Amino acid sequence: MEKAPEGAALGALGLAGICRETLRVILSFPPGFPFMCGMLISLTLSLLAHVAVSRALFSDAFAASDDDGGAGFVRLAANWAPFLLAEAVFLFIIVFQLLGSAAFCVLSVAPRYSGFATDADRDARSVARDLREVPRFLAKYFVKVFHGDSRLAARLVRTGPGVFVRVAATSWVAFLLLLGYTALLAAVFVLMHLPRPALLLGGGAAYLAGAAHIGAVWRVACVLSVMEDGARGSRAMHASDELLTAAGKFWAAAAVFATLDGHAVAVLLAFGALVVDDRMGLGVWVRVAVGAVMATALWATAVAVLVAQVVVYFVCKSYRRRCESSDGAVGKSPITDVSRKGRATRTRK
Repeated sequence: MEKAPEGAALGALGLAGICRETLRVILSFPPGFPFMCGMLISLTLSLLAHVAVSRALFSDAFAASDDDGGAGFVRLAANWAPFLLAEAVFLFIIVFQLLGSAAFCVLSVAPRYSGFATDADRDARSVARDLREVPRFLAKYFVKVFHGDSRLAARLVRTGPGVFVRVAATSWVAFLLLLGYTALLAAVFVLMHLPRPALLLGGGAAYLAGAAHIGAVWRVACVLSVMEDGARGSRAMHASDELLTAAGKFWAAAAVFATLDGHAVAVLLAFGALVVDDRMGLGVWVRVAVGAVMATALWATAVAVLVAQVVVYFVCKSYRRRCESSDGAVGKSPITDVSRKGRATRTRK
């Protein structure tokens, strides 16, 4: 495995450095990476299936125009139960796969960085005891997934359920923040009575900036929820925000995540228009080929964004360690810690 940047070199990475390090991690194929890629194939197919099913079942409503008097929306309103059921099923599957893949990616990539290796101090007896908590064939499979690293397999068995709960709690708080921000921004712009062009431009820019902020904080908070036991929900979001801000990596991280998320959204929209609706009349085989290319692009984007959020976390943590070393004392570091009780606390002199 290619050696990762150490200490000051890792903490000094900016936008271009984060992108290069993300690519290095992907090409190094860390332990457990093939399994995570398989999980993301399932996630990619779920996302594309959601677009296809939604457009196929509710195309009349989505294509409703003034010519039919909005009859499509009337039919959708009359059959709201199937619509909500389909959306709920796809939402549950997609969120479950996304959070599981994000947590697994942390376990796969974290050992690459010296000083952050997981469970390095656990003895063989403790590892064997953890692996006995699951059936033997499953324990052997987990060890094989991590290229023979039994410590990582034992950590997955021991902490997997708790980690998933913490990541889910953090994601729920991020969703509530985004929902509240959307409602607040909509109320403000409605009360301002701005012209339509100004409303679209100003409201769109403000919303995208706020969404990028929340998205960057949420992604690092997910990694923090896996790496630190006391981090979950609002505490993880608060600690993530302070970690990014104090390290000066906030806008670099936001630019990386916003670009990748925007690419994923663009691929999904193009898939719906070109492959499902066939807006350009491409023909069956061309649509199949285009769909395969878009599925590959969406999968690659998912891999990149999950690895990037782990890289950003370790860049910020390395910057913090560099500051503590240069100051000569932990008390001079402005970055917060998450204690075992789960409170985000600012270090003091």
